[in-house]
Amino acid sequence: MASTLPRLDRNALVGIWIETCLWGMIAIIFIGAMFVLVRKHNSPRLLATTSTALFLFATTHVSLSLRELLEAFIDVPQPGDSTYTILYWADNARGTAVAKTILYDTSVFLQDLILIWRLYVVWGYNWKIAVLPIIVELAHMGTAYAATGLLAQPNANIDSPRIKHIGPVGWSLDLAVNVCVTAAIAFRLWYMGRQLGSSHSNRYLSTILTIVESGAIFAAVTLVMLILYVRGSELALNGIDISTQLAVMTPLLIIARVGLGMIHGVSKNLSFAYPLSRVSKSSGGDASFNRHNIRSKKMNSGGGISDTLIISTEQEMVFAEHRRSADSAPAYKLSSEV
Repeated sequence: MASTLPRLDRNALVGIWIETCLWGMIAIIFIGAMFVLVRKHNSPRLLATTSTALFLFATTHVSLSLRELLEAFIDVPQPGDSTYTILYWADNARGTAVAKTILYDTSVFLQDLILIWRLYVVWGYNWKIAVLPIIVELAHMGTAYAATGLLAQPNANIDSPRIKHIGPVGWSLDLAVNVCVTAAIAFRLWYMGRQLGSSHSNRYLSTILTIVESGAIFAAVTLVMLILYVRGSELALNGIDISTQLAVMTPLLIIARVGLGMIHGVSKNLSFAYPLSRVSKSSGGDASFNRHNIRSKKMNSGGGISDTLIISTEQEMVFAEHRRSADSAPAYKLSSEV
């Protein structure tokens, strides 16, 4: 009988091992992200609060995974059944399994909300741009929690028709939110860079690459899980352990990379803190910068100045870079105006 059962025990063991490694990475990234947020006195409380909540979700999830390992491999009822461990992982209605799935759903939900909020900020606090993503995200979470509720039922079958229909819909909606919102953020930054003129056409390239790269990690895992589930592979649910950690890692990674300058092509010779809320509409309808509250540190290097812009609002921080000649560089006027 044991030979006909899928090796759920082995799959779970490997998945939890990867999850534990990712949690260790998240712990380091979280420290870096909090260092950035605490160091900046004007950093938004929202980012610090959501970052802490996500880290707690990830820690609780990996702790429950440890408990599962103890229950499955150590605390085996006696006399032991040779198939006990496999049947343990096949029971999706276990309390720890349900709690972990709820944590996964909630972590993904919070990660998506942070992403949508970034979209709202980058598009000049235009709430209209965020309406459709929020609607899609609510539909995604409705299906996700519904699927979790169905799996929590005693003797629930993952291959039941209702779960088979709800599962792919939830992952597809999540994938749509991540890909489309990330693309909209990248487009907005690219467009704003273009409006500054040809000499500054790549000003936001580093920011775009950082956001896309960080978001692509979670999106790729979600796509893999969707494909595995549609193909009927038992590995799909094991991917939830890994995906939970990546959902937490994505927003923390952006904060840490941006705040510590760990992005493409960024020089640390010169840095500016610039409020994105100062982005306004020019007479021609294009986005332009109002250079207020710019704090700068300058270092002349090789006849040129490398400017690393930390675009920060009470809600967001992004980086961009441009190079200008030291001879022709315009003087930035500092203002105490808020």
